[in-house]
Amino acid sequence: MTPRPILALALGFVLGQDVFGAGLSWEKDFKTAKARARSEGKLVMVDFWADWCTFCKKLDQTTYKDPGVVARLAKTTVPVKVNTEGRNDEVELGEEHGVESLPTIGFFTPGGRAVSRIEGYVGAEDFLRLLTSAEIQGADMMLWEKTLAQDPGNFAALYGLGSRMYELNYHDDARPLLERARRSDKGTLRERKRVRMMLARIIESQSSFTDSEAMLREGLALPPEPDTDARLKFLLSRCLVNLGKGAEARSILTKLIADYPGHAIIATAKRTLETMK
Repeated sequence: MTPRPILALALGFVLGQDVFGAGLSWEKDFKTAKARARSEGKLVMVDFWADWCTFCKKLDQTTYKDPGVVARLAKTTVPVKVNTEGRNDEVELGEEHGVESLPTIGFFTPGGRAVSRIEGYVGAEDFLRLLTSAEIQGADMMLWEKTLAQDPGNFAALYGLGSRMYELNYHDDARPLLERARRSDKGTLRERKRVRMMLARIIESQSSFTDSEAMLREGLALPPEPDTDARLKFLLSRCLVNLGKGAEARSILTKLIADYPGHAIIATAKRTLETMK
């Protein structure tokens, strides 16, 4: 992005006007944007950019000038520009969220949790469609955050937010939420089993196969629930292979294939068993 004159930049901030894309009022930093979003009940939209990014400049000149986009963003988000090669806090935010290409547009809850992202340039029509999706997902997440602020042990909120963070591969954020959901353990049988399944996969990637095995067996020890049990058993077999317990893993896979012939996991289970022969 071509640097603007210092005077124009200063004047824009003083007047609260947008100096990047006409009509938008950009906050000065992520922290301030989160605070304002919390008070207004909105999402934070982070536009990750850099001086050299041609398509970042194109966003400013087109999409962010579209009247429909400007109106929607003003209604549902607090926008903030983050220069991935700027201040330390900006660089750190980009690194924390794995921003590897520009432009990247991230949507966040007032609590700072990622909701969704747009990578690359998009025109106004596509932007509005993707914004709608972010608004829908963000509404649920903001409700869960608000619920947890009032009731830290609420299973539904812990499960919903933890599951969403897991799906987005924010495992460091998902794990404490899911661990609290496990301690609460007040959801449906399927939800309770899925909490343990997600935790097992996170534990496997972060610490040990042994602890993951224990979590999977804990899930299977709950009353039967066919769909989730089939997935738990497949994950347990894979875990056992990594622990050097191949014979037990083959036994579990063989029984899994016999017991759940129509399950979606069976094709993968058959291929896995074949490679173990």
